Amino acid sequence: MKLRTKICLVCVAAMLVLSQSFSLFMLYISQKDQLERISKYEYAIFDNRLKALRQYAEGSFDFLSMSEEMKQRIMRSGSKEYLGLEYAVYEEGREIFNMTPYDYEDTGTENMDPFYEINMDGKYLLVMGKRLDIGPRQNYDVWHYKDVTEIHNNSKKMFFQGLAAAFLLTGFIAVILVVVIRLVMRPIYSLKDSADEIAGGNYESRIKVRRRDEIGEISEDFNRMADKVEEHIKELAHTNERQLQLMGSLAHELKTPMTAIIGYSDILLKMRLPQEEKEKALIYIGSESRRLSRLSAKMLELTGLYKDGEKTIEKKNVQMKTLLENVKSLMTFRLKEKGLSLTVKMTGEELCHLMDEDLITSLLMNLLDNACKASHEGGCIEIEAWEKGISVRDEGSGIPEEEIGKIQEAFYMVDKSRARASGGSGLGLSLCRKIAELHNGRLVIESRLGEWTKVSFLWEQDSR
Repeated sequence: MKLRTKICLVCVAAMLVLSQSFSLFMLYISQKDQLERISKYEYAIFDNRLKALRQYAEGSFDFLSMSEEMKQRIMRSGSKEYLGLEYAVYEEGREIFNMTPYDYEDTGTENMDPFYEINMDGKYLLVMGKRLDIGPRQNYDVWHYKDVTEIHNNSKKMFFQGLAAAFLLTGFIAVILVVVIRLVMRPIYSLKDSADEIAGGNYESRIKVRRRDEIGEISEDFNRMADKVEEHIKELAHTNERQLQLMGSLAHELKTPMTAIIGYSDILLKMRLPQEEKEKALIYIGSESRRLSRLSAKMLELTGLYKDGEKTIEKKNVQMKTLLENVKSLMTFRLKEKGLSLTVKMTGEELCHLMDEDLITSLLMNLLDNACKASHEGGCIEIEAWEKGISVRDEGSGIPEEEIGKIQEAFYMVDKSRARASGGSGLGLSLCRKIAELHNGRLVIESRLGEWTKVSFLWEQDSR
């Protein structure tokens, strides 16, 4: 059962119960008031008629000394003349006069003051009785009744008429209530429809907020929640797509060296080769195995940064002079191997930055390694640090302008043949980008094809 139906039923039931309870109460008060007014009126008439009957009896010649038979005749005659059809007279339980269709012999004198109501033969009677004393020993019980059935019937009739009117009025109010509740609850229905759409995959569904009450506040909160859900879903979809691309690229990168390793190992096992050929095969197997090892290490590092980099990063103030000298010493062998020189430039001897020293060292090592791969023998590499960032510049082959936006993607390499020949995996700049993000920074790549390349790591979105 829908909420609006429940509300309507509860309201209709409450209205009927309250209206009929009030109606019954008012009918009871009205009926009681009518009976009291009728009883007072009838009691006054009753009293006047008894006085007239007493005067008639006492005015008779020596009434008290008459015989019982004569007294009864006089009482019957007087009752017939002064009381009428709705009265009955008893003397010590013996009926003397009774023009009513009812018998009062067993009524008793305890119910004679002032009146009471009985239901007799399906009729409601207002009965009142009074003692008539004529002389010291002559006592009579006089009873009078008034048929008030019509009052009870009218009360019942009014109740059922009121009940019918209440049902009609309640039905009319119920229709109005349904319309009003539907208008009031329209935002809730919109909320439900939007929730169903979002559950069905339409994450762009939103509610139009037209009111500033509690329902409007709930609608605004729902829209904010939907924004966050859509944002997270898009982020998850993007992450999933990147992971699929990463796994596909990794499988592709693993296939070439693994094929070569398997091929050369099969040749060594199945064929007799000259010593020189064996050494070449073993050198190639060793080279490709080391490349696979480096690739695995880079993948583990990149996966670790994406998984819990925010939790494990430990920032502290690091003196840039010490950091750059340490990086330069680590790159000494690599630079000699290629016949390159490294120049370090700084804006000040005391320059410091808040960073995770290990991660920034890894970033610089990757940037310098890329610079070494791109540089020609005898070239110069320059590393510069200033207040807002660090940059690495080489005088190598450069990068085509259309490739600059892609080279930060995992496994992407501008010249794949040259990269593989130099042991590259295409993961270096992906690592650098993630390290920059963890430091609230970014990588900026500038290059001129055939002349130079400059990669800058900037803090606080500096654009130098």
